[in-house]
Amino acid sequence: MVYCTYSDINTDSNITSSDIADATITSLIAKATKILNSKINIEVVRERVLYIDDTRENEIDSSNKTYYIRNWFHGYLADSNGDGSVTTADLTVYVVDSDGTETEATISSIDTDAKSFTLETAYDSSYRMYVTYTYAFKDPSTPDPLIQLACEYLTISLCYNKINFGRSMEDSFGNRKLKRHLGASAEYWDLAMKIINEEINYKGANLKTIN
Repeated sequence: MVYCTYSDINTDSNITSSDIADATITSLIAKATKILNSKINIEVVRERVLYIDDTRENEIDSSNKTYYIRNWFHGYLADSNGDGSVTTADLTVYVVDSDGTETEATISSIDTDAKSFTLETAYDSSYRMYVTYTYAFKDPSTPDPLIQLACEYLTISLCYNKINFGRSMEDSFGNRKLKRHLGASAEYWDLAMKIINEEINYKGANLKTIN
């Protein structure tokens, strides 16, 4: 899953493959995805894996392999590496043994709905565990419609910037004049930022009550 595709851009704008090749639009989507992630992702570095509640005990007891992030109640596991998908590659788990030796654990799967990850190995209580990840207030794994729309607008902005860069506002051909709307890139950028700031990153609309 990626946030959007070139066909989304063709459908939701006046941009076609004759303006910009589909492959080029795809590369601009990748750039827009990284820009969007930089705006909506919150990075958590080396969060200690500890008890959260009776449902999310996070026991390190030689048998349990599934653990939950502490931001499960108001956030969603996010795309850390910028590929537009939420996978095991977006989390890093370290375990530290009683001698202080640190190793990277292998993550076998994640559950984006439960905000949890499952390891290949069950570690015993002599280990300490830490997880590094990013989270967002809207779910990027689906992706949430607002994340998709923001990515589309950012991509359209980049497309219009590429189309119009270096061009004049008006060209004359004899007694005929061609006018260009050079403000389209900035307008779509502003639309994307409005969605990001007022909808995606609006914490008050996403916080849940913890009982």
